[in-house]
Amino acid sequence: MTPDRTRLLCRVLPALLGMLLAGSVFGAATVFDMPGLHARHMRLLALMDTSHHAGDYITMEVACREGIKAGTADELWHYNLACALALQGQCEEALAALDQAISLGFIDFEHVAQDPDFAALRGTEAFDARITRMRERSDSTDGASRLPAALAPDADGTVMQSASNTLWRFDAALFHTRILLPSNPPPTDYQGPEAARINAWLREGTAAGAAGLLYVNRDNDTQVFDLARFPGMARLGYAPDVTDRKLSIGQPNTLFSQPGHDALVPVIGHSAMGYLNSAYWRSQPRAVCCDREQAVRQPILLLGNQLFFYPAFSDYTMQGGDLFPANMPCFIAVAGQSGAERPFVEAAAAALAAMRTETRAELARHGLLMPALSMLFRASLKTLRDRRDYLTGLAHPAVFDGSRLDTARLVEAAHALTTNDLPPLVLIDVRRETPMRAGLDFFDMADSEQLFDTPVAVARVFRGIARTRTYEIHAQCARADARLHWVVLHGDPAKVTFTPSLTNAALMTVTVAHHAPFDTPLDSDTRIRTCRVDIGVIAETATTFSMPAILSICFLANEYRLYTDDGRPQVIDYTRPQAGYTDPLLSVTRRWKDVFDYDAQGGFIGWRRFRGFDTEHFTAHGHRAVEFDASGRVTRAHLIRYLPRKTRNEEGSESLPELAQVDDTVSVAYRYASEDDRVGEPDLTTLTRKTPPPEPAVYP
Repeated sequence: MTPDRTRLLCRVLPALLGMLLAGSVFGAATVFDMPGLHARHMRLLALMDTSHHAGDYITMEVACREGIKAGTADELWHYNLACALALQGQCEEALAALDQAISLGFIDFEHVAQDPDFAALRGTEAFDARITRMRERSDSTDGASRLPAALAPDADGTVMQSASNTLWRFDAALFHTRILLPSNPPPTDYQGPEAARINAWLREGTAAGAAGLLYVNRDNDTQVFDLARFPGMARLGYAPDVTDRKLSIGQPNTLFSQPGHDALVPVIGHSAMGYLNSAYWRSQPRAVCCDREQAVRQPILLLGNQLFFYPAFSDYTMQGGDLFPANMPCFIAVAGQSGAERPFVEAAAAALAAMRTETRAELARHGLLMPALSMLFRASLKTLRDRRDYLTGLAHPAVFDGSRLDTARLVEAAHALTTNDLPPLVLIDVRRETPMRAGLDFFDMADSEQLFDTPVAVARVFRGIARTRTYEIHAQCARADARLHWVVLHGDPAKVTFTPSLTNAALMTVTVAHHAPFDTPLDSDTRIRTCRVDIGVIAETATTFSMPAILSICFLANEYRLYTDDGRPQVIDYTRPQAGYTDPLLSVTRRWKDVFDYDAQGGFIGWRRFRGFDTEHFTAHGHRAVEFDASGRVTRAHLIRYLPRKTRNEEGSESLPELAQVDDTVSVAYRYASEDDRVGEPDLTTLTRKTPPPEPAVYP
């Protein structure tokens, strides 16, 4: 069987470059239809993998045939169909499917020769003939010849994205477009920001200039970028089959390569659009932070030499506060409305033009170009007074303010970078964390506290009732001379503790206590209200820093919490919000208050739920009590589910969903170990259902 292709590629850059610069071509359907087919393709691929591992080769065959019908990756599906048939002993049919895979371009003869799925065929003359045919095709075909043709810019500097130079990568959920940018520097002077300084460096031969850069606009040119000021920079244009499907707007969806280059094309881009006319209104960067699939693509774009800029709109204002659930360093969100990001786009182009040619090329080759540029933006902010300020939240806001942008300082720092001390990169992952159980430790539409996990940013939503969370985080940096700093960028340092591992220097245990909404500093005079704690992991060398890898913990503002002095939950009132807005994609309205009960020894025994004038009792196992014994202990309880359900407001229109408590009238008896036992255990042998389950209750 082909290697597991169900995992998104975002951690190892060499694998990313190898995949894109010499990879195979997928797809028989129109390439720009592939995003719509992606989910089905991945579901079938997962079914194929699980069936193969389970030895269910009939289901594996069915999945492959459905994949062929979908027309997404014919070469892959025919090859795996051959595997499924061979495993069932259908040798002639397997050879026919393998022939079809070869005719579609499958030529990995070394993998086929060793694939254990073909044990029934190995050693036969017919199978050996197929191996020979693939070897001959492989010898006469290089990887580049199997990729789409590369297109060059026209006289205006526009290079098109079309079906002729684009393929879809299912393993990255992105397009791959091949272009051919001119390598010779243009004869005209650079006219962008800091022109005098950059032109002087260009005359000295110590700056790369704008040649070799690609500008990508993803808002239908709502905010026009004057390409003439950056001579040599190309602009991406879109063929009608791209624009007709609205694939040219919103979030970036393409990686770019050039024939003969071992690095992906450096891209600076922006989109001034937002989702503003909806109950789920939000800026694009906040939308990414709330969408796990979009979030995991961001490091692929960043390590693929792309940096995008977006306005934050109303998601980040002094009046409304910081509404971002995560601090994502893979892009730069800018405070303000459409167009606020333009000075940052121009500053980014200026910084890349100011870099030394060999420095920019080396950074791009290793996928460090945009992490380095992100670091430079942070290190050059006007709010930083000295080097140590980089290790504070002043350098790492979730949203950047144009008044704090120092383009001159940014350009100077970019030019100062040399290949002798390239900025390092820190990657993190959560190895272990405090488990929280839906329906018992928290009540919401989500099934966990995980928002997303990427190699450079991890986000959690603090839902469970416990006062603290513990995360064991592994951090890695390829630079042996780099020192790692673990710092509280935003949050109360008194509520965050760091415990290094005694046996593994790369492991850190981070414990974070509950935070009510708080004000975090943006400079010496300005603070903004937020509900998010950011933990930064930053590598420092003798001369430079890394872009931060960030763990964000978002605390919900639509509730009030009270804990005892020893940290036990006392009250969570969901009818008493602590701030004016909570993202409805993160949490829904709950119209009750929970008061937690403990025995004489401080052990948790359950809670009381107050809804209006009604009171309900719940056991420590999350069941609603319906019968009690003489001492007040629960003898029978009902199992409860929680479902989001839309309601109607006073005008009769549909509103945002609320969480409904659903009692299916499934009851269970409780037994106790002793007279002193106040918790008990549900006796699952006594489960009964008295009546059909009612519709979910919706409380006004």
